[in-house]
Amino acid sequence: MTAQAIILMLVAMIIIWGGLAVSVTALVVRGRREEDEERAAAFAQAHAHLRDSAAQPEG
Repeated sequence: MTAQAIILMLVAMIIIWGGLAVSVTALVVRGRREEDEERAAAFAQAHAHLRDSAAQPEG
């Protein structure tokens, strides 16, 4: 194999593995962000429920 072919293969491998790393990183970040948003929504819903329960008189 020529040096040019080896360099081309190495560059292609770097591009492919780099793309994979970026994709995995983006998925992890997206998952964390969605998890945080869901947690915040559940927290807000729980607090709204507690406020509504406290505002209604028992009996």
